[in-house]
Amino acid sequence: MSEFKIRVESTDDFFVRARRAAKRIDSGDYGVQEFGLSFVTPQLLFELLNANRWQLLSVLRGHGPWSIRALAGALGRDYKAVHTDATKLIEAGLIERDEKGLISVPWTKITAELGEEAA
Repeated sequence: MSEFKIRVESTDDFFVRARRAAKRIDSGDYGVQEFGLSFVTPQLLFELLNANRWQLLSVLRGHGPWSIRALAGALGRDYKAVHTDATKLIEAGLIERDEKGLISVPWTKITAELGEEAA
């Protein structure tokens, strides 16, 4: 896979991007696929991507497919806490679980845009 973009943007900006994407698709342009999440406030972003979850992503990206138990050991954290964090990241699309139950980060790049514009 490729890049996963995380944005903090207004609802209006989100819908502007969605309309552009719909127009591209309607015109038959299926070449550019964008994967990501949008949040309306930085606080909502940081609820999902707290320090422990960001560390989990970093360690997992460097290792490849891993069991949650092995990942918890590598992180020096409780299994249940790592399981909870991994589940949240799976639900958000940032990590995947394979048929063997191993988890991995499918993205070559994860970027975050936290732009703030003056009114």
